Amino acid sequence: ETPWCSPIKVKHGYANCRTPQGEYYKNVLGTRCDIRCQKGYELHGPQQLICQSSKRWSGKVLCKQKRCPTLSMPTNGGFKCVDGAYFGSRCEYYCSPGYQLKGDRIVSCMDNKVWSGRPAACVDTEPPRIQCPSVKEKTAEPNKLTARVFWDTPEGRDTADGILTDVILKGLPPGSHFPEGDHKIQYTVYDRAENKGTCKFLVKVR
Repeated sequence: ETPWCSPIKVKHGYANCRTPQGEYYKNVLGTRCDIRCQKGYELHGPQQLICQSSKRWSGKVLCKQKRCPTLSMPTNGGFKCVDGAYFGSRCEYYCSPGYQLKGDRIVSCMDNKVWSGRPAACVDTEPPRIQCPSVKEKTAEPNKLTARVFWDTPEGRDTADGILTDVILKGLPPGSHFPEGDHKIQYTVYDRAENKGTCKFLVKVR
């Protein structure tokens, strides 16, 4: 009697078999089966199995879900994934407040074990905010050609990491004696990404 092997079952894959004695004798001694995995899975084990006289197949096969390399966390941001790093998983990047996403927001793990799209980065594109006082109007005292004007130096606020350069002043500082006329005062501040925030106001002396 010819030895028979039990039918091959491949989870997430299939066996393509050729027998030495026609279709009816499937899984008979000497049958050769090519093993394939479905899309998104890869074969672990031999690509071909042969039915041996011991009534056993010549090896063990397994179709394992493909994995992409773990994504790296963008600085000042992160990502969340539907199905980890497995084939078909979609991951979405996000950025901390004050930062904007550069690259693709959504990437997916492809059949070639590579993530689709470009890796994301979070960049600080928002300028810092700085608010100047409104117009300062002063009338000079009798017999004086200048008036002394005071105000609080404005402070800058950054939306991202809060680290700012010194506030740069263009014009006379608070507490100066201003002659008659309109005087433009401007303040500028930069964040670490060199985004610039400015504000200006007028000092009017009559």
